[in-house]
Amino acid sequence: MLHGEYGTLPAPVNEEVRRKAIGDAEVITCRPADLLKPELEQYREEIKDHIRQEEDVLSYALFPQVALKFFEAREAAERKATEPADDGVRTLYVEDIGA
Repeated sequence: MLHGEYGTLPAPVNEEVRRKAIGDAEVITCRPADLLKPELEQYREEIKDHIRQEEDVLSYALFPQVALKFFEAREAAERKATEPADDGVRTLYVEDIGA
């Protein structure tokens, strides 16, 4: 909290206490999320072969292991659906066992 990672405190902080707690580390005075590097394009590049819709990138960003398993299952189902079916002709043999 004294470092500023959770925003500004509601009251001024004693600088001596702050210095003892965090040393010479720089205090964050801006919105902490502004210091994060953009990662969305990196995620998009990592899964470019799996993307079917924009939500796929978000799923991967939030739940990478689960999303990869989902993408693999979805692609397996798509491959199976595009495999040619047999000719569709069925032969049924009926045995008369007497009445």
